[in-house]
Order: sequence, then structure tokens, then C-alpha cells
Amino acid sequence: MELNIGIIDSDQANEFLRSLWAEIATEFGSCGWSYMPYKDIQGKRIHFGVMAAGQHALAVSISYKDRGSIINLYFDYPDTKKSLELDSPLGQQLKRVVRKARRNMGNYQKYLVTEQIKSYFPLSFYETKFFKSGLLSEEVTEISFPVWAYDNNQCNGLAVQKLNQIMDFLAVETNVPFWKNPEKMKIHAKSTAVLKTEQYQDDDFISEYSLQNDCLVISKKGKAFLDFMINNNDINEDLNKFLNACYHFHTARKYDAQIFDYKGYKHTLSEDESRLEVDIYTKNKDLETAFRLGNSHTEIASTLYMSALEVVTLIGFKEDKCDSCGQTKFSIMRRVKELASKYLNPVAADSLSDYYNKRSEYLHKGSILTNPTPSFSSVPLLDKDDNTGTNFPVKVMVDHLREDTSYILRNFYKEHFANILS
Repeated sequence: MELNIGIIDSDQANEFLRSLWAEIATEFGSCGWSYMPYKDIQGKRIHFGVMAAGQHALAVSISYKDRGSIINLYFDYPDTKKSLELDSPLGQQLKRVVRKARRNMGNYQKYLVTEQIKSYFPLSFYETKFFKSGLLSEEVTEISFPVWAYDNNQCNGLAVQKLNQIMDFLAVETNVPFWKNPEKMKIHAKSTAVLKTEQYQDDDFISEYSLQNDCLVISKKGKAFLDFMINNNDINEDLNKFLNACYHFHTARKYDAQIFDYKGYKHTLSEDESRLEVDIYTKNKDLETAFRLGNSHTEIASTLYMSALEVVTLIGFKEDKCDSCGQTKFSIMRRVKELASKYLNPVAADSLSDYYNKRSEYLHKGSILTNPTPSFSSVPLLDKDDNTGTNFPVKVMVDHLREDTSYILRNFYKEHFANILS
């Protein structure tokens, strides 16, 4: 059975498909999939697999002219010996559903999503048109935001995506990792009588955590950015790249946490004040197992922090290649270093550039970023390839890299997306 669709734009094609699957679920009671996609390049056909529309099992495919387009839509029985006819009752029913899906494109339902997220500290109270946060405990925050979707199933997928994007952005704003709270807390009367005054981050925040009154705080522009991000189903290319950079940062932060946030150090003077004593204590027992995996987390985190900066340099960048050799004239390494120079002081920018070089050696030459020959205390040695001239045991200071990266990302979005944050 063949139905003409004639949608050339790829975004519109996906919008039609989202509307279609929701309409089929409404019409037939369900729209499940044995999703086994493959592309017939010669025949310009994409096969999705077998759809369970109520009691009917149907093979579904589309034909295309250019990538991302839908010229025709095909429904047929999986058993090739039997063909679904357009003038059959099922064929006419599907035809009506397809027409309705075309008419209803963009007619979303609004769903309110409420989730709980967890971190080392709760997020302070914030309320905008599309976002609200409230403290539940010393670690847990309840957040609410709307999602626009065609049905419950698609709402669930979009809600997970939006929640992850929110947590990724909050990690960049605050320097701490976030997780979805695995066991939702019950809201008691005590937890509702919490801070109801919005607190904002200092503009020059860079080191440690973004804290006020034992709550994590974001900037006023960060609050506006959250509102804009949540209110947009169709995220433009620049915003999508920035959110991808936030994802890389947040993933790095979670690896970083497994080394740097497990143990803490308290410095106290001895009773006779003759020496400084260092006590080690457990900051977060949840990270104990991961801590035992070792310093490989340091290398993974370093790589991902630098990847976040690489992604940001793609925003607004138009690749210019040499006519003679075909190589890109403006390398990623150079773009990252210029980004660092723009937002950091010269010393910090030089350090980050050095880290970038070491990260490249780790990826492409197999160099190790952590001490390959650890000892109880440092043993000074020479290294002719290191910029210090020594074999310093830590090649990349991950906590410094984390703070420099998040500082650059914060300043970048405030400048690049200034028109939507005013």
C-alpha cells in the first residue's frame, strides 16, 4: 500500500512521523515496534521494521529523493505473499490516519514534568515561566518543567532528554555533578517551608562550587538560559552544539568526582602548633567503588573536558580549507587555544593550552597523564619533553581544568546567546 507524502525538509519529515505514530496509537490503541531499520540505497527506500498497530502487524517503509525527505509512505503485511490493498478497510483506515497526522503536525499537548535531582548540595529556589526548583533535603532538589509532545510515550522520551540537558547545564553553572534521584522523596510539611528567595551567582565565580547559604546557585543569565532551553522543542544548531558541550563537561565531571570527591582533607595544627596535620576523611561513600578503579578516570575526565571546548569552537565556525592541499586552515587546537586566551588570564590560558597538548599526546601517542611510577612521596626527575623540564607526577591538574572549562563555557553562552538572555 503506497501513500504519497511529498515532504522534502528533513525536520518536517520527522515532525510528520512523530505526529503519525501518535495518531496510529490513538486510532488502534497501540503503536509498538520491532524496530529493525535498514536502507536500500539503490531503491532509495528506508525500511523501519514491523509496527504493531493494535492487532495488526505491518511492515512500514518510506521512499526518499534526498536524505531526510519522505516521498511515499508504505504499509504492507510482513508476509510478502499477502499484500495490503489501499481500498481495503484497513487501507482506508490508515489513509485517514495519515491525513489526520498531516493536519495535526505541531498540535502538541502540554505535560508538566516533576522530577527530583540529587547533588552534593541542593539547588536554590528559582521560578520562571517554564522552570521551578525547590529544596527537599540537603542533597535533593525537586524541579518542574513543561514538555510539549504528541502523546504520553513521546512525552516520556522528551522529558528524559530535557532533564539530562538541565542537569548538564547546571553542572556547567555550578561545577558539581547531578544525578536523577533514584528514590523519590515524599514531600513533607517541613520540606515545603524552605528558602523562597532567589539567590544568584557572582559574575566572577570560577573555583570550587557555586554556593550561597549551603545551596547551589546559578546566574541570572543562567536562569534565563534554562527558560529558553526548556521552551524550545526545535533546538537550533548552535544551541544544540552548546548543550552537547555541556554534556561532555558533565560526563567529565562525573568521572572526575570518582577520584576527587571521594576523599577530603582537613588541615589542622598540632596541639603544640609545631606542625600541620592532615586528616583524610570520606566525603561521599557512594563513590567508594569507583574510586578503587584508579586514575584512568583522570585521563577520561581530562579528555572530555577538552572535548567540551572543542565542541564550543564549532559554534559559528565555517570550515575554510586550503585550495592546494585540502587541509583545514584553522585547526581545532588553534581554536581551543584562542578560546582560552579570550576568556582566561594569560597564565591560565597557557596552562590550558599545555593541558590540551598533553591530552593530544595521550590520545594519539599513548602518553600517560597520571604518574606511571608512583611512590609514597615525590621523587624529582627530569623530563626533556615537559614544559617544566621535570617529570612532575601529575601531567594535568584536573580540578584546574574543570574550573577553567566551566568558566569558559559560562562566559561563552552569556556572550553568544546574549540576544535571548536580556
